Amino acid sequence: MVKPMHEQSPSVKLLTILNVQSAKPPKKTSSTTSTSATNNEEEEEQGQKGKKGKEVRTRDWHEIARKVEGKKKNKKLKPSPSTPSAPVAVAAIEEPEQEEITIEKEETAEEEEDSFKSHFGSDSKLVESVSKEDLESEEGGGGGLKWSKKRVVVKGLGECQKFTPRRDTGEEMGQVETKTKDGFGLYAPKLMDKLKSSSPNNTIPTAQSNWLQALSSYQDISYSKLELGEKHEEIRESIALHAMNHVQKTRSRILKNNEYLSKISSNPSLSQPSRITTDQGFTRPKILILTPFRSCALSWLQHLLHYSLVPQIENYERFLGEYSLPSGVVDKLVENRDEYPEDHVETFKGNIDDEFRVGVKVNRKQCKVFAEFYQADLLVASPLGLRTSIEKENDSDFLSSIELVVVDQMDVLLMQNWDHLNFVMERLNKIPEEDHGCDFSRVKPWYLDGKAPFLRQSILLSRYSTPETLSLFSTHLSNQAGKLKTIEHHEGVMDLIPRGLRQVWNRIESGSEGVEGLEDRRFEWFTQKTLPSLMKSAISSQQTIIFVPDYFDFVRLKRYLTKKLDGFSFASISEYTPTPDVSRARGAFFSGKKKFLLITERFHFFRRYRIRGAKTVVFYAPPSHASYYPEFLSFPFKSPGQLPNPNEEDQAQVDESELSAHVVFSKYDLLRMERIVGTGNARRMCGVGEDGGAKEGRFTFV
Repeated sequence: MVKPMHEQSPSVKLLTILNVQSAKPPKKTSSTTSTSATNNEEEEEQGQKGKKGKEVRTRDWHEIARKVEGKKKNKKLKPSPSTPSAPVAVAAIEEPEQEEITIEKEETAEEEEDSFKSHFGSDSKLVESVSKEDLESEEGGGGGLKWSKKRVVVKGLGECQKFTPRRDTGEEMGQVETKTKDGFGLYAPKLMDKLKSSSPNNTIPTAQSNWLQALSSYQDISYSKLELGEKHEEIRESIALHAMNHVQKTRSRILKNNEYLSKISSNPSLSQPSRITTDQGFTRPKILILTPFRSCALSWLQHLLHYSLVPQIENYERFLGEYSLPSGVVDKLVENRDEYPEDHVETFKGNIDDEFRVGVKVNRKQCKVFAEFYQADLLVASPLGLRTSIEKENDSDFLSSIELVVVDQMDVLLMQNWDHLNFVMERLNKIPEEDHGCDFSRVKPWYLDGKAPFLRQSILLSRYSTPETLSLFSTHLSNQAGKLKTIEHHEGVMDLIPRGLRQVWNRIESGSEGVEGLEDRRFEWFTQKTLPSLMKSAISSQQTIIFVPDYFDFVRLKRYLTKKLDGFSFASISEYTPTPDVSRARGAFFSGKKKFLLITERFHFFRRYRIRGAKTVVFYAPPSHASYYPEFLSFPFKSPGQLPNPNEEDQAQVDESELSAHVVFSKYDLLRMERIVGTGNARRMCGVGEDGGAKEGRFTFV
């Protein structure tokens, strides 16, 4: 406990007065509390709250840092790289044992470097030789940063495309070589021992070993081969260990520097210190994990807390209560898992609320869940939950110093609202609008220069690639240590289609306007060619499902069928349709009262119902989830959780010759098609290949 001012020694009083005069910012009341990143551990455990400082424009941060340093010199203090704020200095003198935190391998300038110090050190060579303007210059622009690309094989990730930043001179940049060679030198021995203890042979499991070596380079990773279940948890565990190691290294260095500076300040006879003490960012949070559901956050927090290496966790029971299913509630999805596909059960089991955010503060002796954002080291949230908080408080400064961001299950986030994720990503590592009690003399120079986005490590996890995920990779990931993106090779799911079922694929020809006019060309093709051909057939003019992946296309097509086609008999189901209306629409279609059923991919994603009564399935565009294609074509035979096995004898309830499928696609649907028909077939059908691909626009599978 910090002693009152009247009980402290004269030297401590003097230090306190000088620091308050040099570093205190103007205060104002705010609903969002904050603390300096250098606040001592005793204050944190008591839950003391800082105030927001007066609003300062971005261009003033360097000037403020210089003024703070100048005031210290005017007070005739011994010159030093920085002086901590008063609370830290007092606590360091009263509680010198604070250096005894969980990581024993303290970093100094004399000790071996690892990728943490070479990447996030105050003098990081990755960004010191280039201006922010050059770093921000676009590919192919006049000068500045460009990316060189090559294919590599990474253990645990498979074949990847590696992106390395380079200058106009042709010099390739990347992770600075350090003295640690095996990839595990980055991690604290206690953390590695904790990982080994979970293995029956007391060794590091192979999956975690491969991922830790890939993560230890602090390169960005986009992994699009995610498999739900046990393998997913192995990846989460590896990233959680990596994240906790990063947090503990950061706090270890700050606390070491706190004590070092307090000793220098309390003893003016000591010589000029050589230790670099610029060791932090504008705010304390360093890790951000974005995930779709509370059940996912529960899994992440359990892994993170497992590697916190502290004896006490505050608010853990409350966390379990809010992020698990209510007491006594049975998860019917898990209880009846045989009726649903395995991926659906793994995605939606547990608490699937999608609006949440939780901060975790890591102290010397405990972790606190539900910590204030500005007091937390880690943030776990859904994009929706974080956006709601930011818009409510009109404050996103707590994202200004994020050094590691993880986006989990991007394929699920894409089915929620991708705009929420873009909203959050656009606010990462922005220069804060307010100081939040920051000691600018301790801020790393590259934070003041606005170069933090070019050192942040980003980890993107998804089951497959989409144009949206690739755009996020190229737009928001600018890590100067390099980027890795997995390369996908697909065999397709055509072997799951019932034998004898006729499938017709029609390609939309590209217009002069390119991808920008794709929605109009697809709509025109469907309404003028596909729909009239369906109406001419006695079979396809009834008992027909129209599957629409995009909700906006669904709304446009529904309006057309309602207003332009008099007496067109159809029902419609989307993710926004109330459950009673869903039941009525399904019943009307099955009984033949409605000849067509319009359905969205997101509805099937969230509900995974079996739609009975269809003999013709029309895909307005290929589905994002490849498994949905064989599922819909198998509905006349079996439920979604029981796709037919081609090695077994068919037990069809109908004749396959009576069934058919029609798919409208364009060359811009290549990624979706690869997952359905296989990489080779998709490239040929989309006109991609060494010979320009196939010239025809109609393809038939039987």
